[in-house]
Amino acid sequence: MTKFNKINENEVEVELNGETFGTLKFDAEQDAWVLWPVSIDDAVSYFDNLDETKEAIADELA
Repeated sequence: MTKFNKINENEVEVELNGETFGTLKFDAEQDAWVLWPVSIDDAVSYFDNLDETKEAIADELA
């Protein structure tokens, strides 16, 4: 199960099955939310809308 914990306006922790999966950070230059998974040193850019981004991530991790 994917859970999103808002840290502040520009940062959200992503949990998968009770473990930290990564951190979503808003990148103003890209005008998009960017997921930084804990397990890799690379990021994935999503949308400018946080709800759309959460939905896409939840679908990918399901």
